Amino acid sequence: MIDKLIPWKNRSDELKVRHDDHPISRLRNDFDQIWDRFWDDWNVGGLSKWSDGSRMLGAHVDLDDEDNEYVLRAELPGFEPNDFDVKISGNVLTLKAEHNEEGKEKNGNYRRYGSFYESFTLPQGVQADNIDAKYHSGVLEVHLPKSEECKGKRIEVKST
Repeated sequence: MIDKLIPWKNRSDELKVRHDDHPISRLRNDFDQIWDRFWDDWNVGGLSKWSDGSRMLGAHVDLDDEDNEYVLRAELPGFEPNDFDVKISGNVLTLKAEHNEEGKEKNGNYRRYGSFYESFTLPQGVQADNIDAKYHSGVLEVHLPKSEECKGKRIEVKST
């Protein structure tokens, strides 16, 4: 009897029947889909080929591949431009931000703290000396210019 409860002891080769139309199975499938959508929504959009695989909740990061440059945009409200530390080391771009504020109001004291940290592996051909970063209206925008050999080239298709 106990052998049936241990998975490696149950070695029957019989065909297992799935009951996808059973209400509990449908509930489980619906829950799994909601869970997967939740984590997909928090994925670092467009950066999966650059990222080290890490994800961060709370910041939305996009990458646009334009003709002459890559443009990385991170929605990071609540910071000031001097809160950011943008560094490049080899082919790794690191974005850090930290904000710490304390004060007093008529209802008591308050403390506000926020931080962000993310690293991205850059593709070959980014001109590291010409990277430009701007912060405006809660969005950090990093311009990563492409070298000439990295820029795309149109290839004509001929008929035979």
